[in-house]
Amino acid sequence: MLLFPGLGAYSPGVLRQARASHREVDAVFDEIDAAAARLDVPPVSAALFDGEPRPIRDLLAEPAEVLQLAIFGVSVAVHRILVARGVTPRLLVGHSFGEMAALVAAGAFTPADGVRLVCARAAALRPWEGRGGMAAIGVDEATAGHVAGVLDEPDLVVACLNAPRQTVLAGPLPALDRAERLAANLDVLFARLHLPYASHHPSMRPAVADFLERTGGIRQHPFEQAVYSPVHGRRYTDDDDLKWALAECLVRPVRFVDAVRELHAKGHTTFIESGALNALVKCVEQTVPDVRVVAPLVDPEQEDAGLRAATDPAAPPPARASRNGQPARTSPPAEAQVVGVVGEPVPVAPAAADRRRVLAELRELYAAALEYPADLLTEDALLEAELGVDSLKQTSLLGRVVERFGLADRPAELPVWELPTLGRIADYVTTAGASR
Repeated sequence: MLLFPGLGAYSPGVLRQARASHREVDAVFDEIDAAAARLDVPPVSAALFDGEPRPIRDLLAEPAEVLQLAIFGVSVAVHRILVARGVTPRLLVGHSFGEMAALVAAGAFTPADGVRLVCARAAALRPWEGRGGMAAIGVDEATAGHVAGVLDEPDLVVACLNAPRQTVLAGPLPALDRAERLAANLDVLFARLHLPYASHHPSMRPAVADFLERTGGIRQHPFEQAVYSPVHGRRYTDDDDLKWALAECLVRPVRFVDAVRELHAKGHTTFIESGALNALVKCVEQTVPDVRVVAPLVDPEQEDAGLRAATDPAAPPPARASRNGQPARTSPPAEAQVVGVVGEPVPVAPAAADRRRVLAELRELYAAALEYPADLLTEDALLEAELGVDSLKQTSLLGRVVERFGLADRPAELPVWELPTLGRIADYVTTAGASR
């Protein structure tokens, strides 16, 4: 089974190594660039492949369609590479935004029309920017619902069920602020998502009509591969109005946990991430036992090995690579970029921090928060892969780092997956302190 991730699935340098070996990459992005040009969107391939790898912060400064089409294109390209190497997936599953890539990969829409769908979605949601938001909370669905009930916030709703203890809330910003304070009092993990609207919320209903109007001339085609929707809780058929189904994804919750459990019960035991990073396969591992998961693009320096592992069950997974002596990055939770807990920095650090002292303070802070022996928290130990500290907890701890060292950056600007070790965090703190 191939999983098509949502809007958090971006990694600097993604597909650069694979591009050298697989012509499918250029073929996909040539199609995307041609279709995007007709809509006055800048070339996506230039954003991905020209110059030095660009962090997500840079792409967020571009028109929203550039980053979204990059994520869409990476998913479609991975699918093409895997099929060209002999993979015949039994099922394609998209998570929220990822449903568009899944439907294009399945042949229900052409890549050019997929570009139109992505751009129509972005345009339909643009009027809603700043009117709501989303946040991941480290509890199950029932508890997340109790949070809204205790706060008496009927407009705070469950938007995504990603894993047994990873739920996404959507609603007005004041309601999310109250939920964040309650989560802090209960010592529950809480992280804002880098989305400027409340996706999967009933209040977005007018965006459904807007999206449908913008996609009126797009024609769907018979399925070449099966697609399952975690939003609609079933496989799509050729009789479905797929544009209506995608429009409804704007207001209905994503029940990824339910989808994984149902499909696992029906015999699906291999899950491959058709996109950057490994957010969805990690949710799968947290949801059902005895599965084989592969994330081919979890590390840009190991893409060829990752693709081999996806096409050959006997191939070993890629070795953990390093970048300038630092371990490879980890990924954010599914659906969207987890960007931290908002808080005001306390200016207690000198302008240029001493790295050795910073590292010692980080070990003390993390050891106390995690209740781990300090000697386990070595400079190069991967917080998630080796120490079991999930992305939500890392995000919460980065908020404490910002407060401890008085960084100028807001916690919401710290990409947790690019800071997977105490060494990398120390480097960041030292550099940020020196630049103040």
